[in-house]
Amino acid sequence: MTLNVLNYINGHVVIRISGPMPERFINLCTAEGIFLWGIKSEERSLYAHLRLKDFFRIRTLVRKSRNTIKVIDYGGFPFILKKIRQRKMIVVGVLLFFILLNILSSYIWIVEVTGTKSITPETVMQISGKNGLKVGLRKEKADLAQIEKELILQIPQLAWVGIHFTGTRAVIEVVEKTIPQAEDKHPADIVAQKDGIITEIIVLNGQPNVKKGDTVKRGEVLIRGVIPLLPEGDGNAVRTENVKPAELTRAKGIVKSRVWYESYGESEMSEHSYSRTGRRDMEVKVKIGTNQFILKKAHPDQYPIFEEETIQKKLPGWRNRDLLVESTISIFYELNDLYKEFSYEEACDRAKNKALSVLQASMPEGAQVLTREVTVINTMDPGVVRVKVSIETIEDIGQSVNISSY
Repeated sequence: MTLNVLNYINGHVVIRISGPMPERFINLCTAEGIFLWGIKSEERSLYAHLRLKDFFRIRTLVRKSRNTIKVIDYGGFPFILKKIRQRKMIVVGVLLFFILLNILSSYIWIVEVTGTKSITPETVMQISGKNGLKVGLRKEKADLAQIEKELILQIPQLAWVGIHFTGTRAVIEVVEKTIPQAEDKHPADIVAQKDGIITEIIVLNGQPNVKKGDTVKRGEVLIRGVIPLLPEGDGNAVRTENVKPAELTRAKGIVKSRVWYESYGESEMSEHSYSRTGRRDMEVKVKIGTNQFILKKAHPDQYPIFEEETIQKKLPGWRNRDLLVESTISIFYELNDLYKEFSYEEACDRAKNKALSVLQASMPEGAQVLTREVTVINTMDPGVVRVKVSIETIEDIGQSVNISSY
């Protein structure tokens, strides 16, 4: 391990030794104390590695052995340093970018609010900004404890506030107080949300408008929000002029009904799907002002099928300067094209599951399923299976609708 590190620091050269007696050259190098490694024979030639400083000592040995030497490859720090010297502006640009990035990373460039429900994020950002948490502020100058305290004091709906930094982003996490909603006492009817046949009706308040066994349509009144008419006196002789007028109230009750649902689903007998193989290539670009530098170039053409994911990060102009710093990372993932054929039963199950997922989204949680029927529909396309799913449930179909008069 230590030898490899030293060879990398000092630099090394890979040479091909050709001639009548390449072994004589190896022996002469050994006698002169020139270290060779990785020696291998191929097509009447020898290949070997040697240190860069020893490469300049082998000229006389080549002549003595009557062989020819050709440089095949080279590597190590000296050669990297030579490339850097040839591309000074790129190196300076990259160095300046990292210096500038290090400086800018100590500032807040994005303020984000999470956890809001009834309160708008703008309200939280406005109050936190007045207390010092704003774009362009150095992180170390932000008094997070004081800002959290001010947010709690100025926004009564907040139960807890926490602020933390993620890179150049300041994240304000809030938890709102749970305030129980006031009960609506406005007069209301209970009406049907869906078509169905009434199986049970329990009236807690109001006047029933349907009975068990009735067929109802969506929007039809099930329980009227009125107090039944009551006669004055002992009730033995009811006269029209002595009847109290009906009073509006908020109807309450449970109205259960049989409800039917239908949905269709289809599935092909085969499909193409793609999955990542685990191989990927990444390209990194940095833009400073109008100049763009490619720190790492990708070669996505090496993959027959690939998908690209692009990540862009941009820092806004710092204070009153128009210097734009932007980085773009493009990741290319190699994909496998997976072709799969399904049996008739598998295609039916896939189609049925698609139809059921649609039905479950439209059914309430408390619905009681009575029957479920799956029917395969004949199609002209032999590569497609289509099914119809019918479900019968019992569920509460009532909903309150405010009223003002009758």
